[in-house]
Amino acid sequence: MNRAVVIKVLKFVGTWLPTGMLVFVFTSQGLAKFDATSGWARAFEVWGYPEWFRQLIGVQELLAAALLVWPRTAPIGAALVIITMLGGIGTHIAANDRWWFRSESGPILFATIVLLFPPPQIAALAAMFRGARSNSTPAP
Repeated sequence: MNRAVVIKVLKFVGTWLPTGMLVFVFTSQGLAKFDATSGWARAFEVWGYPEWFRQLIGVQELLAAALLVWPRTAPIGAALVIITMLGGIGTHIAANDRWWFRSESGPILFATIVLLFPPPQIAALAAMFRGARSNSTPAP
């Protein structure tokens, strides 16, 4: 493999890895928002939010995860993640939580990466590999 292909593969992994992590976290945590016995139910109660708001945040997180899966909508999903996490930071600050940054900073960082460097289409990577293989075959 030539250097250009290696760089493209690293960029591909570098954008899909944070995307995949966000999809995993926001799918699992979004679903957890619908469980009345979850830690989220108790946390939202302590923060003074009604049940419908917890479920709305769950829908928002699931929507962000779904948007992140498709490269064309990934920046929108990333922006939704950032908005959600900024709301979480506001909640922690309002609750006088001195560790307000601990759980929101990672998703904000990953979502910023996805927002600035959206993941490429899978087809584009496959075409790149086909082109690299055809360029590396020796001439007869």
